Amino acid sequence: MSLVSDQFVDEIANACLTHLISEPELLGQFLGETGTSPDELRVEIAQHVKTGMMDFFAHNEPAMLAVCANARISTEQFMRAYYQLNPSG
Repeated sequence: MSLVSDQFVDEIANACLTHLISEPELLGQFLGETGTSPDELRVEIAQHVKTGMMDFFAHNEPAMLAVCANARISTEQFMRAYYQLNPSG
């Protein structure tokens, strides 16, 4: 499995964030499951939140399929980026 660029990982994480913002119910689910507050989400959109978002979407197939469709990326590309951020899965 080939690695994807950090820039591409950032693009996917941004697509996840954009999707969360457009889906308040899903955003609430994300905040609840990750224990992230809205303020933390705004301030700490750095590595651990990016990793947390990718993890959330990787384990929520309907949400992952939606974000992949909206961002025009394949689920394979998404999962490659996810495993690059989370080598242990």
